[in-house]
Formats: sequence, C-alpha cells, structure tokens
Amino acid sequence: MTLRSLFGSLLSLCITQAAVAETHTTTKCKQFGHPEFQVQVTSTAIPPVDIAWFLNGLEERVAAGERFKSGETMQVGWMLTKLQAASNGALKIMEPDMKSVPIKFVDSIDSTVKQLRSQKDTVESFTPPQSLSFPAVQQSVVVHRNYKTTQQFLFSRFDQKELDSGWWLSDLNDDKGSQDPKNFANISLYQLAIDRPDLIKFLALPPGVQVVVDGGLIGVLKEGNELPQVPGSFISELNRTRK
Repeated sequence: MTLRSLFGSLLSLCITQAAVAETHTTTKCKQFGHPEFQVQVTSTAIPPVDIAWFLNGLEERVAAGERFKSGETMQVGWMLTKLQAASNGALKIMEPDMKSVPIKFVDSIDSTVKQLRSQKDTVESFTPPQSLSFPAVQQSVVVHRNYKTTQQFLFSRFDQKELDSGWWLSDLNDDKGSQDPKNFANISLYQLAIDRPDLIKFLALPPGVQVVVDGGLIGVLKEGNELPQVPGSFISELNRTRK
C-alpha cells in the first residue's frame, strides 16, 4: 500500500467516525403519560454532561405539565426546534441546519446544545451575576450595513418586544454613517447567526447591556460601566488568548 492510499484510507476512516451520530432518549416522560424524547448527537465536542443536562431539562418541562406532540415547534433556549414522531413512538427533536433560509430542519441537536452552552457560559462570565434572557431565533435584530465584516462593533440589547429581540449592532468604524437610519436594516436573528456565528454566544445577555468588541477583545458594559470578568471564565479565557 502506498503512502497516498494509506493516508486516504485513514482520512476516510476519521471522517466516517466523526460523522457517526449517537441517539439519546429521555426516560422519565412516560411516567406522566407523555412520549419520551429522542435526540441525535454527532459532534464529539459535546460532553456527556451537556447531553444529560439537555435531556433532564426536557423531562422537567414535562413533569411541570407541558405537553408536546409531533408537528409542533418547541423553543429550547433561543433555538426553534421541531418535533417529529420516531418509529419507536418517541418524539424526535429536529433543529435548523444553520445554513438554509427559510429554515431547514435536520435530525440533530448539535447546534442547540453547543449554543446553549456558549450562551450560558458567556452570561456567567461577568460579575455581578447576570440573568439568562433568551430571545427567539425568529425575532429581529437591527444591524449596520457592515455587520458581516466589521470586527469593531457595539452590540447593544434593549427591551425585547414581540418580534423584536432588542439587539442592535453598530459599526464602531462608521461614526458618521451610524447616525443615518438608512445604514441599518432589520434581519432575523437566524440570518445573523448564519452570517456571524461568532455573535451567537452573546444573544442570551439581558436587556441593558452593551457588548463591545474591538479586534476580537470582548467587553460588556452595563449602565456605562464595564462589568468585571470572572477569572478563568469563558469570556475571560477568550480574551486572554487574543491579547
């Protein structure tokens, strides 16, 4: 066997192993006369504790009296998921593929769990403790025309109202243009997530905060004052690696 063919075989094996999905199912929903939930996880970057936390949250919702059925949508954190009947009678949770507009649902919870973790870790990176405030993926965000490319921006959250998430993104390199409403547009948070996946982690920060990003370094302001970052926290470590 040549080195080229050996390398090709090893690469094919790695790709196959990375693409294998694991199925996980809740176990306590049937106690309440409700179908169990079934989810698929493909990414090996998702730790078992996060999967268990996700499944436990579903069981707690059912135990609290919520009821779900195939064909319905369900919000999990900020994410809109869709329920589909599985062949074993469970409810399969489908998530957006984070690529298609309009939304295309796929048999996975990888993005949902990863984004929940990043949003939770972001909120917990600051003192005093802030509260998680999830918007909905279908809600709108106001963005500057340069939102896809700017690396110096102010990402502010105001009170959310119905279809408005309260988020507003301004380009710090366009002081003059930022005074002109024509340079801003409303898009969905889902579109923003596709165009700027690096912003997803901020979306559960509560109204009243402003995220300042300058060349990758992150700061969060509240009432004009920068919130201290918890040493060793998610955002603190991101900043440490970017200095």
